Amino acid sequence: MNSSYWESYFLSLSSEMRSSSATLRTNVFLPTDEEHVCQITFHYWISQTSGTLMVGLQKTSEDTITNIWQDSGELQNQWKAKTIIINSTEKYEVSTQR
Repeated sequence: MNSSYWESYFLSLSSEMRSSSATLRTNVFLPTDEEHVCQITFHYWISQTSGTLMVGLQKTSEDTITNIWQDSGELQNQWKAKTIIINSTEKYEVSTQR
């Protein structure tokens, strides 16, 4: 059985505020298995002055966030798309940080 859950978020930070940062955090997801995977697709724009965009995974049994993807603004100034497949044997949250 194939089921999908969609949720949309938008985040914009001014490049004039170099120290500005933000974190978007998902709801808690159930563990994945061979039949149920988590796929996150997002579009992002990073300019040369934006810094680094990171996606992390935090299992509900842990206090730390594990970095699973990142990109920086070096020589970019363009829209990009990224899809991340997440496998976890425990409940987890996904966070996006800039």
